[in-house]
Amino acid sequence: MTPRRLHQLEAFRAVMQSGSVTRAAEMLSLSQPAVTKLLRALEEETRLALFDRSRRRLTPTHEARRFEAEAERFFAAATRMDRIANDMRSGGMGELRVATLPSFGFSFVPSVLARFARQVRQLRVSVTVASSLEVHEMVAGGLADLGFALSLSAAPASAVAEPIRLPGILVLPPGHRLARRRRVMLAELQGEPCISLGRQYRLRDLVDELFERHGVAPVPVAETQNAAAACAMAAEGLGFTVVEAITAAQFAGRVVLRPLEPTVEFPVNVLAPPGRPVAVLAARFLEMLRAEAAAQSARAGRR
Repeated sequence: MTPRRLHQLEAFRAVMQSGSVTRAAEMLSLSQPAVTKLLRALEEETRLALFDRSRRRLTPTHEARRFEAEAERFFAAATRMDRIANDMRSGGMGELRVATLPSFGFSFVPSVLARFARQVRQLRVSVTVASSLEVHEMVAGGLADLGFALSLSAAPASAVAEPIRLPGILVLPPGHRLARRRRVMLAELQGEPCISLGRQYRLRDLVDELFERHGVAPVPVAETQNAAAACAMAAEGLGFTVVEAITAAQFAGRVVLRPLEPTVEFPVNVLAPPGRPVAVLAARFLEMLRAEAAAQSARAGRR
């Protein structure tokens, strides 16, 4: 962007914010004719009618409102770039943006990210919790430095490392007949009330395939799209469920967690923007997160 266009946008933004050329000129320490000239040049070069001048005052048009939203995004991005540059000059690390599917995002990733941020001076962090599809799109669009999501066909973002493989954990209601076992054999769940994940989720397919492969038929009593909701229903005594270890660990004390033999692995893909290597900061965080995932998986299997 040329300095000329930048000055035009600054004048346009000041008028939109202040409501008049006079106040915009004061904000920018310019004369009123100079602001007016910048606005007219912007309209001519963009070929957009941004203001209605029929009543001897500037009235923003519909196009101006839409253009203002884009201008605000531009200035927000410019502000962020200045902030990052300041951080780098002062020895800070900048910002780490993470997007994650809900099973990782409500507790696990935020807690690990907070611990990571305390170890890295002047680091700002952000977490976006979204569906796997939205995580893929955010990472592909450069809106996140690192993403955690289930695999999708024709997904735009690239898996950049080995998936984080989490063991399936059997979640039993308190007082369940199998609660005294140190581990539970899959065959022992024959005919037991079962809470399943939604049929649109790959994790549901993995669990169903496990039972079918070994000829075990639990009795379906409930279905939910969310692993945490399945655990909450198990805590109320509705039935058992099988979820990944991270979600299961969050319900320790409310339910009985047991290793299941044989079990299934839930893979979570690690994503980064395509076309460039994983940033050093993101790689360091990923290393910490993998270690914590392994630790929580082991603890969940011992409860």
